[in-house]
Amino acid sequence: MKKMVLSLLAVLMTFVACKTATDPMGPDGGGSAIPSGLQGKWTYGGSFSATDFWNYNGTYAGKGFEQGMVFDFKANGKFDMYVINATTSYNCRTEAYSYFTGSVTFDENAHTFTITPTSGNYRGFYSCTPGSNFKRDARADELKKQGKTYYYVQKKNSQGQTVLNVSVTPDEKDGIEFKP
Repeated sequence: MKKMVLSLLAVLMTFVACKTATDPMGPDGGGSAIPSGLQGKWTYGGSFSATDFWNYNGTYAGKGFEQGMVFDFKANGKFDMYVINATTSYNCRTEAYSYFTGSVTFDENAHTFTITPTSGNYRGFYSCTPGSNFKRDARADELKKQGKTYYYVQKKNSQGQTVLNVSVTPDEKDGIEFKP
């Protein structure tokens, strides 16, 4: 089951990942100013509750979704990223939670942002084998792998809502819409 959770996590990260950051941050890990209108939480995958994210104890409460991701861009150049993956098979629910925090640098001319995680953790819950549940901090090598550059475009979607289209390529058609 642990391999399944890690596989789900790897698939999501591959889906949203672009390229590894090659331009290191300064020694303090500081990011850049957040462009106008991009500060705050951007959500993919439906409603998202940070309270539920942190208070979750492995008991399925009936509200959730199969996949979700949130970028929370802070005014001071920092970010939080939350990732949830869940699946139900043969009445057993498997859920993977990942969290990263660190600095973010925006390049408004290139329409990219680069995240450089400085800490994070992984949690896994298995309804049919709760003895396999885990919670652990991300290792330094895992944090380095999560350092990514993403392409973005802020635009109106078909419902007239402002969204942040985040992509693995410069082509916005390849992107995922994150809602405020």
